[in-house]
Amino acid sequence: MTISRAVRGTLTGVAAALIAITPIAVTPAFAAPVPVLQSPKGVSLDLPTAPNARDLSGIPTQGGGGKVKAGSVYRTDALNKLSEAEQQQLVSAGIVEIIDFRSPTERGQNPDKLPASIPAKSLPVYDPNNDFYLFFAKAVQGGPALQQQLLGDGKGRQFMIDYYKWMVTDSAARGQFSAALKEIAAANGPVLYHCTAGKDRTGWMSAILLSALGAPKGQIYNNYLESNDNLAAANKATLDGLVASGRVTDPSLFEPVLGVDRAFLDSSFDAVQANYGSMDNFLSQGLGIDDATIATLKSKLVGK
Repeated sequence: MTISRAVRGTLTGVAAALIAITPIAVTPAFAAPVPVLQSPKGVSLDLPTAPNARDLSGIPTQGGGGKVKAGSVYRTDALNKLSEAEQQQLVSAGIVEIIDFRSPTERGQNPDKLPASIPAKSLPVYDPNNDFYLFFAKAVQGGPALQQQLLGDGKGRQFMIDYYKWMVTDSAARGQFSAALKEIAAANGPVLYHCTAGKDRTGWMSAILLSALGAPKGQIYNNYLESNDNLAAANKATLDGLVASGRVTDPSLFEPVLGVDRAFLDSSFDAVQANYGSMDNFLSQGLGIDDATIATLKSKLVGK
C-alpha cells in the first residue's frame, strides 16, 4: 500500500501520540477492579518534545520498606524531536542505554535524535502483518466513513483491549519484553525504554518491571494512568489538527487509541492470570526471567 505525502504528514503527527494497534479477534476476560493507590509521580526528564518522559522513582515495593530509586530507570514517548539541549538532558541523567520498542516503520518515519554517547537497542514489539502506519494510512485516506467502519461502535477501544492481550500471548512480543528486562539488569547505569506515545508497550513494560520489583498492583495502575495527564495537550493538538485538515469529522473515534484506560491494563493482567496463573509464573515461564535476574533488578533499582 502506498502512503501519499499528505497522509505521511498526517501519520507523522498522529504517531507522536499513538502506538501500533493490532486488531486481533480475541475476547478479553476482565479482572476485578484494582484500587488505584496514591503514589508519587515519577520525576520528569523535562523534555518538552517528549512529555511522557519520567522515571519510576518513589513507587513503593512490598516488604522491607523499599521504593524505586530516583533516576534508576526511565520510561518515555518517542525521542524523534529532541533538541540538542534535550539530548544533553539524557546525558546529564546518566542514561547508559535506550531501548526502542517501535516497529521498523515507526522508527524509519520518525528516527530518534539521540546523543552519540548513548547507544540504542531496537526491540520492536509489533505484528508485521498489521503495521501501524498502513492501518492508519487506510483510515486517514478512507475518510470519515471508513474511520467509522474501522473504529466506530467501540471497535477502537476493543482494538486496544485485544492489543494488550496480544502483548502477553504473542511469543515474539514476550521475547522482546524479556530481553528488555535482561538489558536493564545487565546495564551499568540507568536505562530508558520507549515506544511512540510511551503509554502502551512502554506502559506494559513498566507494569512488568514494577511487578518484578514487588510494587503493589494499585501503584502499577497509578503509574500507568499518569500517561493520560502527560499526553493530554499533545492528544488534543493531534485531534484538532486532524479535524482542521478535514480528514476526521468524529474525533471521538480516535480517543481510545490516544489515551490509556484501566480496562486495557486489565486485559494484560487477565491474560497473565489465564495463561500463567500468576505474575511470578509469567516472569519465569512466559519471559524466562530467573530469580537471579530479579534479584539483580531489585538490587539496582530499589532502595530505602
